[in-house]
Amino acid sequence: MTLRRVASIEVPRGTKPGFDHADVFTARAGSRMYVAHTGADRVDVFDCSSAKYLHALDGHPGVAGVLIDSDLDVMLTTDRGAARLSYFRVSDETLIAQVSVGQRPNGVALDTRQMRAFTFDLGEPPGVGCTSTVIDLGTNTVLERVALPGRPRWAAYDSAARSVFANISDPPCIVVLDTGTPRIARTIDVPSAGPHGLALINGLLFCATDAGELVVLDPLGAIRTRLPLAGVPDVVMYDRDLARVYVAIGSPGLVQSFDA
Repeated sequence: MTLRRVASIEVPRGTKPGFDHADVFTARAGSRMYVAHTGADRVDVFDCSSAKYLHALDGHPGVAGVLIDSDLDVMLTTDRGAARLSYFRVSDETLIAQVSVGQRPNGVALDTRQMRAFTFDLGEPPGVGCTSTVIDLGTNTVLERVALPGRPRWAAYDSAARSVFANISDPPCIVVLDTGTPRIARTIDVPSAGPHGLALINGLLFCATDAGELVVLDPLGAIRTRLPLAGVPDVVMYDRDLARVYVAIGSPGLVQSFDA
């Protein structure tokens, strides 16, 4: 499928360049996209129907991850420069809480059964002392810090399996955290260097790696397929209505699409 550009939106510049993850809040009144503007220490907000910039949520140093659950009215951001998770009621953008987590949090997952957030912390310096911090969103307290085997990237929650899957860049693998314990239950080896973007789609793990592959695995680690990418990837997104997977590639600056 060939993607066609339908609009270009001017975004106020930050003090430094750089964006990271994004997610969409869907509602009958209209949908909004929230983008981590890392270089500006803020989350930029866009109207999806009009393709216009709305405003910004300031005060999120080095913001990296944005995760939204529209049904639960939750938005989580990982504020990497502040070693912090921010928790919003997304419908009216009310900040509910900010909780200190591990150093340089990056990926984030939401256990919707227990209302617990899992941040994936790069450590300081990055790659040293990496952890996953587990936060109870009912009390906004830290429940656990789980040591990780290497530098984490993005993560995804599986409600049916009651597990969180998280990419580890090196050694290349996906750790599986049991949300009940919470502990690492097992590890899935990834046969491609630098697992980066991750999405759980129809029970399968779509893992985009820095080696330039989209590796599709089942939850037990069996490889379903390996597809070439046009460059080093970042975010993996899924359009459920179209059943298409999109992979953002920073250089040469494109979005690659796949039929799920």
